[in-house]
Amino acid sequence: MTHRRRSLAGDERGAVLVQVAIALLVLIAMATFVVDHGVMWVSRVQAQNAADAGALSGAIARAYDELTSPPASNGKAFNSAMGAALANNVWTAAPTAQVSWACPTGIAGSCVRVDVYRNGEFGSTPLPTIFGKLLNISSQGVRATATARVATGNATNCMRPFSVADKWIEIGGSVNEFNHWEKGKELNPHDDYVPPSGSSSGSGFRLPDDFGQPVTLKSGNPNSGSEAITSGWHLPVRLPDGLGGYVSGGSDYSAAIANCIGHPVSIGQYLPLENGVMNGPTKAGIDELVAKDPGASWDAASKRITGSCVPGCAPISPRVVPITVFDIDEFQWRSAGPGDWSSAWKTYPANPCPTGGKCVRVANILGFFVDGMSGSDVVGHLTSYPGEFAAGAPSVGGGAAFLMNIQLVR
Repeated sequence: MTHRRRSLAGDERGAVLVQVAIALLVLIAMATFVVDHGVMWVSRVQAQNAADAGALSGAIARAYDELTSPPASNGKAFNSAMGAALANNVWTAAPTAQVSWACPTGIAGSCVRVDVYRNGEFGSTPLPTIFGKLLNISSQGVRATATARVATGNATNCMRPFSVADKWIEIGGSVNEFNHWEKGKELNPHDDYVPPSGSSSGSGFRLPDDFGQPVTLKSGNPNSGSEAITSGWHLPVRLPDGLGGYVSGGSDYSAAIANCIGHPVSIGQYLPLENGVMNGPTKAGIDELVAKDPGASWDAASKRITGSCVPGCAPISPRVVPITVFDIDEFQWRSAGPGDWSSAWKTYPANPCPTGGKCVRVANILGFFVDGMSGSDVVGHLTSYPGEFAAGAPSVGGGAAFLMNIQLVR
């Protein structure tokens, strides 16, 4: 009997079973943490990508396709945001998403917020577990949020050499002709022009009122000091060459119409005028520009471009270009006034032209879809355009901002 007791006490077969059971429990717990937690974190990144894509896509649509605020619940901005979010699977399945327009605290502007769910909320499917089921954990979930906003730009590096007269308030004188100054003297009564500022759209072009508006750029003579400033009257300007100078001449002017110059032009900048009307170079440049997207046309009903080569040829149609509008009040005073271009005027300096002679001050920058030529004039439609932000340059507020800058703010 003593021998049997000693034998049972020395038998370790039961202890091994206990150790194996404990080891299996530890291994399952580790596998649950590593594998299932890995599924959750991969899915979390995918959910954030879906939210980011939805917010950015919605903001782009809000900037260029749907200008009403807030956008419609089933409009272009909503559908674009929702479509982009749901196109990004979260762990092999589409998530659910919600789209709203609230900006985060402290952020101003037109925002698009997208919340993405893969956690069982709002009809979404929870994430599966693989080893967690052994621990009675049958599902897990993730969610993500992102907000993008439509900010305003004040510069572009793809400027075209057209500077068109801004809109004014018609009060006195000939209809559709800006009349404020005559030989340096203020007319009474006279038309008024209010340039856009950081807090106001002024009297000039604005969104959404002028979005899609047909505009004819009527060629003006920069050598004349007496031509009437009428709607669409434009002057050929010289653009920066990136070396401290400005391109000039027919071939450079034509090339600047057809191609992006790659050097920034900002609001508030003075641009020197070309030496001639540039009718021939204008036609050559417009022909080359239209040939880059020959099937594109403006649909007046939907206020959108149809038949474009986008996205195969470019992110936006090559025929959508930025153009400047100039301060007509300053230009008319300087052109006909006793001080000419050598005197200070209001808050603007004397001798403002960077190359001497005549110039225009950029009051705003617009997007312009080029239809083509009508005689010696350029015809097209106003639209918004991707812009940049130049530190130190003035910005325009209200509805005057046609340059759009899309920012992911959350």
